[in-house]
Amino acid sequence: MNALLNPWTLAALVSGLTFALALLLHNSRAQRQRVTGLEAMLREERKAREALTGEIAAVLACSRELGERLRQQGHKQKTAMEKLNALAQQVEGQQAVTQAERLLSRGVAVDQITEICALSRGEAALLERWKQRSNAA
Repeated sequence: MNALLNPWTLAALVSGLTFALALLLHNSRAQRQRVTGLEAMLREERKAREALTGEIAAVLACSRELGERLRQQGHKQKTAMEKLNALAQQVEGQQAVTQAERLLSRGVAVDQITEICALSRGEAALLERWKQRSNAA
């Protein structure tokens, strides 16, 4: 027991314990600094995620609006095409009738007129009768 109470032994023991405590304190501070740094990184990541979430929500809202605009534009385009097609058919029909009248006045046969003007035989015959009545009157 005397060897344990020896001043050199006690000094070595106290030095060892002091060194161990200093090492533990140093490691504890380093760990605390790492935790603080990680907490700061986590806060920054949360802020970035929130900002990204807001941007994604804005893009989604914009996408929905663009989709609705495209749908409306498609509907308008379809309506315009239908009107254009109807007008083209009307013009083509009038041109065919005008051409058929000219051919009838030149004495072209009804069968030939149906082929040239893309009219049905009934339409061409009707035009022929109408032309005959106009000439008779």
